[in-house]
Amino acid sequence: GAILTPVYQCTTFVQESIEKYCEKGYSYTRSSNPTVTALEDKLNALEGGAGCTMYATGMAATTTAISTFMSAGDHAIITNCSYGGTNRAARVFFTRMGMEFTFVGMDDDELAEVKAAIKPNTKLILSETPANPTCTLTDLAALSQLAKANKLVHVLSLIHI
Repeated sequence: GAILTPVYQCTTFVQESIEKYCEKGYSYTRSSNPTVTALEDKLNALEGGAGCTMYATGMAATTTAISTFMSAGDHAIITNCSYGGTNRAARVFFTRMGMEFTFVGMDDDELAEVKAAIKPNTKLILSETPANPTCTLTDLAALSQLAKANKLVHVLSLIHI
């Protein structure tokens, strides 16, 4: 065994048959590969998370999160200092699918705005810290605690790592 995780640069993996397509765990690098899995596992262990997924772009991650946790009629709370693409996707793309979004301040002094925005159909809180483009900070522990107390999913977008 290698001391360091090998970097898999291939795009496709050998498959025995269509019936056993994903039996080995990997089919196409765009969906997952052993190098990315190792990174996800290490980040998840470092953060003590419930899971971790890596994406090539922030918009891929944001779109996946909204598509996964929301359906028509659902509501999400998004930081009012979100990336422009996130803002447009919520206001233009996802609202056409019957989803509702409220944009509020999420810096340390304004968690009251987040609390006030929670509705019976709220499913998701999407935050950024540091927020793009102002670099305002959100108290992630407090926001996550608020989300858990209300049985909501809190998704954090790390734009400026």
